[in-house]
Amino acid sequence: MIDATLVFFFSSFFTAGKKHRMEPIMRFKEVPLKTKLILYIVLGVLLVLATSMGVIISTVTSQEEKLAYQQSVEMAANYANQFDADMKANFAIAKTLSNTLDSYEAADREEVLSILKNLLIENPLLLGTYVAYEPNSFDGKDAEFVNATGHDSTGRFVPYWNKMNGPIVLDPLLHYDSSDYYQLPKERKGDLLTEPYYYEGVFMVSYVSPIFKDGGFVGIGGVDVSLEYVDEVVSEVRAFDTGYAFMVSNTGTFLSHPTRKEWIGEKSLHDFEGEELKKASEDIKKGFGGHLETTDPTTGKTVVMFYEPVETGNSAFVLVIPKEEMLAGVTDLRNRLLIISAVSIMFMAALAWMIARSITRPIDEIVEGFSCIAEDAVKGKLDSRADTNVEVDFREIPRGLNKILDAVILPIRETMRVTNALSKGELKERVHVDVEGEFRELGDTLDKFSETLNAIIDDSNAVLTAFQNNDFKHPIRIHGQGDFKLLTDGIEEARRSLGRATAERMEAEKALLAYAMELEQSNKLKEDMERVVNNSPVIAFLWKYKDKWPAEFVSKNVTLLGYSPEDFTSQRVLYGDIVHPEDLDTMRNELSRNVESGCDVYNSEYRIFTKSGELRWVDERTFIQRDLKGEIHLQGVILDITEHRKAEDSLLLIEEVRKKEIHHRIKNNLQVISTLLYLESGNFEDEKVIGAFKDSQHRVKSMALVHEKLYQSEDMVSVDFSDYIQNLTDYLFHSYSVKNRNVSLKLDVDRIFLGMDTAIPLGIIINELVSNSLKHAFAERDSGEISISLKRDENGRVENPDEYFLLDVRDNGVGFPEDLDFRDTDSLGLQLVVTLVDQIEGSIELDRSRGGTGFCIRFKELKYRTKL
Repeated sequence: MIDATLVFFFSSFFTAGKKHRMEPIMRFKEVPLKTKLILYIVLGVLLVLATSMGVIISTVTSQEEKLAYQQSVEMAANYANQFDADMKANFAIAKTLSNTLDSYEAADREEVLSILKNLLIENPLLLGTYVAYEPNSFDGKDAEFVNATGHDSTGRFVPYWNKMNGPIVLDPLLHYDSSDYYQLPKERKGDLLTEPYYYEGVFMVSYVSPIFKDGGFVGIGGVDVSLEYVDEVVSEVRAFDTGYAFMVSNTGTFLSHPTRKEWIGEKSLHDFEGEELKKASEDIKKGFGGHLETTDPTTGKTVVMFYEPVETGNSAFVLVIPKEEMLAGVTDLRNRLLIISAVSIMFMAALAWMIARSITRPIDEIVEGFSCIAEDAVKGKLDSRADTNVEVDFREIPRGLNKILDAVILPIRETMRVTNALSKGELKERVHVDVEGEFRELGDTLDKFSETLNAIIDDSNAVLTAFQNNDFKHPIRIHGQGDFKLLTDGIEEARRSLGRATAERMEAEKALLAYAMELEQSNKLKEDMERVVNNSPVIAFLWKYKDKWPAEFVSKNVTLLGYSPEDFTSQRVLYGDIVHPEDLDTMRNELSRNVESGCDVYNSEYRIFTKSGELRWVDERTFIQRDLKGEIHLQGVILDITEHRKAEDSLLLIEEVRKKEIHHRIKNNLQVISTLLYLESGNFEDEKVIGAFKDSQHRVKSMALVHEKLYQSEDMVSVDFSDYIQNLTDYLFHSYSVKNRNVSLKLDVDRIFLGMDTAIPLGIIINELVSNSLKHAFAERDSGEISISLKRDENGRVENPDEYFLLDVRDNGVGFPEDLDFRDTDSLGLQLVVTLVDQIEGSIELDRSRGGTGFCIRFKELKYRTKL
């Protein structure tokens, strides 16, 4: 509406003024061409020079301002690096002390005291040196040193050489049972740098490193460093005229200040008002450097505050410079450039006027052609050419310009075409123009890069696809160079490790199968040997069907249990008396059930006591006989299977350990692949390539997480999928930095256990759908919600409802495009989802009815036959 109004206004204006403009135009045509040319050139040169000088002044002053900022940043960084080096040196002293005592075998307390004292003397910046050992961990003689010098009432070796009050003295360490300087290294098994603190009026920090013997924690070694020297050095720093410096800890607490000494250790940046200082405090807390403009709380001036982290000391160096002092040189330079520019414009105007008087028509035509080409080039129109229909003396100028344009534009366009194709993943695109010199070298380099990258990705994808199909025999055939070699070698090493683990598992399965066949053969042989009971380990009994089964007959080899046949036939001992009490009721119930069902023979295993009281496992084969009167008689043979049961328990334990090792190795190797993909993505700047590596990293992570959960499970067969979904989504939300946006997760997942063949593809499906929501659903929003539901599909199936499940993944974001079929897209993620749904014999539907995007997947857990 506004554009139409303007057109109407200007049309009316030009129509009304047309008659009045015609007369001046007619008079202007009567002006000689030379006069008009002089006028045009002089005005044009003046305008170009004025514009150029304006750009130069702006550029130069901007660069000078950047240089002033850069010098200040470098100054702050140099001081920060200086203090970082000092603190690293102090930390190295503590680390060297603990490393020395790790391998110290002499156990000479006087020698260690001498080492600590010499260390304090040789390092003037140190305030104290010390070690502290666990009870009797140094030499086992704590009782001999109770209340000795450098020891306390416990006799523990806790010497502390210090110069708190000037001279070097030896005291015992205090409060080591409760203070962080001892308890944190002991708990974390790692080095510690304490927060700055006051001790006996001295502001200081402590560097502590743990001491280990045979892999176990035995004590600490550490040094104390006063921060007074930091305040002395920093207070002497000056920048420009009145600029000064100070240091703060990562929490914002002042460690030094040139004038406000009362702030040291007592006041923090958080205590001052102003959003700028709060931002600086947050950056320092996170270990970031930077600068900002603010008001100095001590002088009230507008200053620029530069801050750089001191990484080793958990602190930051802050440089404060008044803005007007820092930019004083820039202002002076700008004034001088303005004067020079004015003189130059006047001079160039006069010179242009002199040149313009001698210009001829051909020159004017050539300049005009050049101007058109320049304007088109700025606008991206590279097809414009100079007019060669000029005077013969000047004809080679436009011809040469046209040749240069033809030679340069063609390879530029071809390079842009191939580069755009590579950014879209079209790795088979090549340079097709015939050029020479460095343009040919550029095209050949681009083609070689495309071929190498395409070959590596195709070969790596083939190997990773084979991984998903449990095929670890497909080797990496193309090994890259440099960082590409890290990727291909890492995948090849993972393939070999997984192949070895699979081979070991198959060997174990073969061994178990052979053992099972031997066990079956043994049972058959036992039945065949029942006829020769008295000459075998099998003991035969004839019982009465009464309480505790009194024996009517027992074979002579009952002596294997320490009893004589007379012990049972005289009924001094009933058979129920030697059965373990915990198994007795089970035997009664089993016998009654078989008698009532009309069974003739059955087997059972239980425990009995020998006459000496030893507990043994036996296998009993019981024959139930019924005579014509309906009376029941029991015949049975028992075999001692104690050693057999022990062997079975050992095999089960070995198998469980082997399965845990296999899943642990697979999980570690997949994590290696994930790390390599992350490292490799850092070598690219193209966001699509980095995104492809990141997506592959998430897919590998989802598979590694399944093996981690299998390793942690009790049966080594199934995964608690509700816990798996929680861990996977936590990882994805962290990877996509969701904490910076208000995107929430809602989980409604039943306690469901799934086998590995279903859990791995289902985990990749959830990974792809949640990743798509995090990347695309909330691109134009500040908040949203992703919900995941996994339930048993009791309403969708009639038979075996416990075998069918319903997975629902949805978000309330911008929604899936209406004109896009998710089953037929270029997205590798959605292609994977559709393929994996088919793999788990499921179905998938897109649901837009509730707003946003939802995918409903119905599937059945895959039940593959266990391989032996």
